[in-house]
Amino acid sequence: MSRAERYRIRFDSPMQAALCARIAGACRYVWKAYRIGPRPSVSFFTLGQRFTKLRNDPAHAWLKALPCAAVRYTLKYLADAYTRSFTSADAGLPRFQSRHRTTPGFTLPDNVRLDGTRLYIPKVGWVRLAGHQGRYLGCPAKQVRLPREGDERHPRWYAHVFHEVPADRVRPPAATGALGLDRNVGQATDSDGRVYAVPDTANLEANIKRKPRKADKARERSRRNGQPLSHRGRRICGQLSKLRRRQKRQRPSAAHRHSRRMADTAHTVVIEDLDTKAMTKSAKGTVEAPGKNVKQKAGLNRVILKSNWGLLERQLAYKAGALVQVNPAYTSQTCAVCQQVDRANRKTQALFECTACGHTAHADHNAARNILVRGCPWTRPARGVGASARFTYPCQARWGPTAATTSRIVCGICGRGG
Repeated sequence: MSRAERYRIRFDSPMQAALCARIAGACRYVWKAYRIGPRPSVSFFTLGQRFTKLRNDPAHAWLKALPCAAVRYTLKYLADAYTRSFTSADAGLPRFQSRHRTTPGFTLPDNVRLDGTRLYIPKVGWVRLAGHQGRYLGCPAKQVRLPREGDERHPRWYAHVFHEVPADRVRPPAATGALGLDRNVGQATDSDGRVYAVPDTANLEANIKRKPRKADKARERSRRNGQPLSHRGRRICGQLSKLRRRQKRQRPSAAHRHSRRMADTAHTVVIEDLDTKAMTKSAKGTVEAPGKNVKQKAGLNRVILKSNWGLLERQLAYKAGALVQVNPAYTSQTCAVCQQVDRANRKTQALFECTACGHTAHADHNAARNILVRGCPWTRPARGVGASARFTYPCQARWGPTAATTSRIVCGICGRGG
C-alpha cells in the first residue's frame, strides 16, 4: 500500500534553499514553454524527447546545472492535464496561471535516497527532515513531492514522501459494523448521532480580508517615498502568509480526524452518492438567459465546498474497510422507523417528526439512519461462530419498536433479524 508522510525540510545553508527555488522556477519555465498547436502529440515520451532537445540547446545551457529527472517530470503533469482535456468535455485546456496563484515546487520521481531523517536532493545535497511521525520510517520511499510555502523572503519547504508500506503496518479499520453518514452544509452526522462539524473560520477569514488592505497601504507608502518596504509592511505580509497557511490546513486536518474516527468505529461507511460538481455549478447563465439569485447561489456553492464533502469521501475510501454509495433520493423525508415518505415530515431544517407514527428525531440523524438502511446488503457480518459470535445489527441501530423474542432478534429500523 502507498502511504504519504509530510515533513518540514531544514536546510544546512541558504544556498540549498536557493537551489531548490531555482529547480522550482525551472519546472515552471518548462511547463509554460510547451504550447501545443492543432493535432499535437502530448504523451510524456514525446514531451521528454522535446525536453532533451531543449536542454541541449546552447540558449538553455543553464538547465544542465539542475537535476534532469525533477525538471523533466513536470512534463508528466502537463501530459496528464492535456490528456484529461482531450478526453473530457468539461475539463478544458490546462490554464497557465500566474506565479502568485500556484504553489512552487518540484518532484523527485524515482531513485529516492532516504537515510533515516535525511533526504538527498540531486544537485542540492542532504537535507534534514523535521516534524515527522516516524510511522513509516524504514519502508521504501517511491516518490517525493517538495512544495514551497511562504514568500521568497521566508520560504518554508516541505517534503511529502510516498512510502511503499506493507499491509501489516497500515492501521486497519474496525473489524465489523456499519455506519451511515449524512453530509450537510457545515457538518456531517452519522447514524449513531455523532456530529462532525467543519471548523469555523469566520474570524480567520475576517483577519485575512483586513491584512491585504494594510499590506497595500504599506506598499503604497513605500512607492510614494521611494524607499524599500518597511519593517511593519514586511511583518504584515508575513502575518498574511501565516494566516493563509492556517486556513489551508484547518479543513483537511478536520477531515482526517473525522474520517479516522469513522473508520475506527465501523468497517463499512455508507454515504450518499452526491454529484458535488453539478450541485456547485454557477447560476450566472448567459446573456440571452441570465440566471436568478446568482449571489445567493454563489454563497451556497462556497459553503458546500467548505464542507469537505469530496475530501471526506476520498479519505474514507482508503481508511475505511468499505465505502458504499447509495441513492440519496428522499433520505431526508423518509421516517427511519416506519419508512413513510412525506415532505411534511421535515418540520424544520433540524427537526424531523413523522406524520404517520409520530417518530421525532434530529433531521440529519434520521437521514443518516435511512442511508445506512439502504446500504445494509453490503455490510460486513460479525466474526465468530455460534454463541461466541457478536451479533451486529444490519443497520447498526439499537432496539426499535419491533419486539424481539428470546429466539430471534428483529431490528426495528431495517426489519432484519438474526
